[in-house]
Amino acid sequence: MAQNRRRAERVEGTVDWFEENPTGGNEGALAFRSVADGMWLQDIQFGTGNAVTVDHGAGLLQVDTGIDRKRAAEMIANVRTVSDKPITHIVYSHGHTAYNHGVEVWLAHNAERGEPAPTVIGQRNVLHRLQRYRETQEYLERVTEWQFGFATNSIVGTEMFTVLRDPDETYIDELTLDTERAITLIHSHSETDDGTGLWFPDDAILYGGNATIGSFPNSGSPLRAPRDPRAWADQMDRYLELPAELLIREYGTNIAGADQIRDFLTTVRDALRWLRNQTLARMNTGMVLEDAINEIQLPERYAESPWLPQTYGCADYIVREVWRIEAGWWDRNITTLHPAPLTASTDAVLDAITDKRAVLDAARAHLAGGEPQLALHVIDLLAMARRDIPEVVEAKAIKAEIAAVLAQDSPTYMSTNYYGAVAAGHPARE
Repeated sequence: MAQNRRRAERVEGTVDWFEENPTGGNEGALAFRSVADGMWLQDIQFGTGNAVTVDHGAGLLQVDTGIDRKRAAEMIANVRTVSDKPITHIVYSHGHTAYNHGVEVWLAHNAERGEPAPTVIGQRNVLHRLQRYRETQEYLERVTEWQFGFATNSIVGTEMFTVLRDPDETYIDELTLDTERAITLIHSHSETDDGTGLWFPDDAILYGGNATIGSFPNSGSPLRAPRDPRAWADQMDRYLELPAELLIREYGTNIAGADQIRDFLTTVRDALRWLRNQTLARMNTGMVLEDAINEIQLPERYAESPWLPQTYGCADYIVREVWRIEAGWWDRNITTLHPAPLTASTDAVLDAITDKRAVLDAARAHLAGGEPQLALHVIDLLAMARRDIPEVVEAKAIKAEIAAVLAQDSPTYMSTNYYGAVAAGHPARE
């Protein structure tokens, strides 16, 4: 799977997350390394993601198994340099399939050694997520191309979202394992609703899963299912109750020391709650979403925090997500309540514009005046049409030109790739 992605042609002007943000913080690929007695870390994909291996006494527990079979084999080889104990447990940190496309290699490894299969454990909602992936695989492949900057049809058909293995055992809120080393699995509702954190009370070590990452919370991904910022903030409160001295994040460097951990968790929590409260306040006054997004500006304590770089998630996305969860999908414009087919509506607009050159000129004027977003709003009067006439062709070219400008000053990685792909000719909505 990953090999297909690595060979896939990148779209000019897009950003490679794995090269630009290894481990979430530009610190290079993770090496296999010890972080505590009987506990090791390594990356699950291209220098990103902390997979945890734990010696629990009678055997090993593995959190996440790698993005593909090749990476899984490499991970196992690393583990075997430090321990020959059987792998007794595999824990899914969450249901995003890239983290555990290598699970079958780990199962085969046990079988080759004549050992019982490890028990695969996940939070109960993993089952619902994996079923959704089975039902929407082709859609997810297409949006993955766009989000991660790969050429159209380079990911479609690779079965990136094929579910290889459902968990053997699930839990709802907490699960304490029957192991010599004390280990408690904690439901972590954050980027996904099926996450798992691991608490090692005797070691004062917390693996926070995808609630603890190296960027602004990715709560509100533009083309993914809803993610609740309130639940993510509440998860920070739950982690704050634990007397952790070392925090292992899903990606990003570890955080050592109770004070630093508290600062990280409270900063993430407070930023999410601040954004939610600001969004609801404007919603309650009757403000529309577009105005709320532009009016809400992060205070400096969050905008400049080293814990909250807006490299993956960003504040605008979270405002949109709060709105989507609390106020539904409609933008309150009656035109969009029961829309006509796109071809019919854009043809009607096209026919109504008698001076199409004026639209093209106005869009270029906004672009030249340093107003690329306004230029987009204007050019869409023509660019959204599906009719093959010179003015529409020119409008689409202008839109691509505007997208290239926006990609140079984009607020976050995903936006950069969406703009970059359109600049390179991605059909976007068509």
